Amino acid sequence: MNSQPEPDIGAANAAPMLTDIRRQPDVLRGLAARLNDIDAFCREHLVPGPDGRLIAFGSGDGWFAARSLAADGITPASGLEILGDVGPQLTSADRAIAISMSGNVDRTVEAAEVANNACGGAICLTNSEGGRLAELGLPNISLQLTDIAPFLCGTSSFLATRAMLGLFAGLNRGTPPDDLAAGLRATANVLEKALPDADSISLKVAQACAGAPGLRYLSCGPAGLAIADYGAAKIVELSGTPVWSDDIEEFAHRQFWTMSEGEVVVLLPTSPAVAGIAAESAKALRNMGVRSLTVAPQGMDTGGDWTFTWEATPGVDPLSMATAAMQFFGYHWAQATGFDPNLRMHLKNDTKRFKTSRMLTRRSLLAQAGNAKTAV
Repeated sequence: MNSQPEPDIGAANAAPMLTDIRRQPDVLRGLAARLNDIDAFCREHLVPGPDGRLIAFGSGDGWFAARSLAADGITPASGLEILGDVGPQLTSADRAIAISMSGNVDRTVEAAEVANNACGGAICLTNSEGGRLAELGLPNISLQLTDIAPFLCGTSSFLATRAMLGLFAGLNRGTPPDDLAAGLRATANVLEKALPDADSISLKVAQACAGAPGLRYLSCGPAGLAIADYGAAKIVELSGTPVWSDDIEEFAHRQFWTMSEGEVVVLLPTSPAVAGIAAESAKALRNMGVRSLTVAPQGMDTGGDWTFTWEATPGVDPLSMATAAMQFFGYHWAQATGFDPNLRMHLKNDTKRFKTSRMLTRRSLLAQAGNAKTAV
């Protein structure tokens, strides 16, 4: 049974990606309502042995999500890392989580087979029946998100993946399910209030800066950099603008030296100390005509040209809040630069590149990749 709310079909048909972004507070509430079932699944399949770890791996958004929970008890890896140097280090005390919304990403499937044989057990986290991952015999837990439209850029699925991984980590730490549910609901409530501002500010920045030659997403630490990578990935999926992500400090020592005048920087500070450095960076970069958007909780304003902030309420996940801003910005940036974020046909219509992408990561879909009408 699907526990998530049905989207407004009229709104979804008009702008499905926006519908997907805006339903995220209800997605979090839906996961909170499933806490007892999630707890039972976790107890059966995801309790590590002595000194064991919860290892989550995937590609693209799944990898970003796992990395963003590194400080909360999740050991992140890419599928390739599991196949390479991480797999041989797995022990029978470890438990693994293979992340793939379809369950069919080649590298994740290959890595899941390795992990399942090497550690004490693996499961798959999907938004489906489990696909090829479930065919390996892995227990499957689905996000249970209703599909709004085909080939949408990942928004609510990313937020829900992060939330599910956070629940797994919290349950393994011994946090009471009711407390975890309260945290999800608190985040949902603040997110619901903040979404209109995130939408409005993102639109203003995109319209003002659409001629910029490039975008930079800058943050600090494993979790912050994972969200910066996610934000940059949405630009890649939705538009044709060159985009990079980096550490705020290290950017000054490497990427900066090939930066073009007039680019736009998105700053994602993760603490007051990082916000101070980000403020200095924003001020300095104005010398090159660079404008900046700050995305941070109240109290971490970096003096950017635009700022999206939200109420810093205890229990609210700041990375979920930042994620929503990245999604709105990607949507409006695509439209401002002449792309349709709801269809992403610029990807499918580039048939040579699209076919090559399937050869790289999804060979099982290769037969459909040469036809823009059927490519997935």
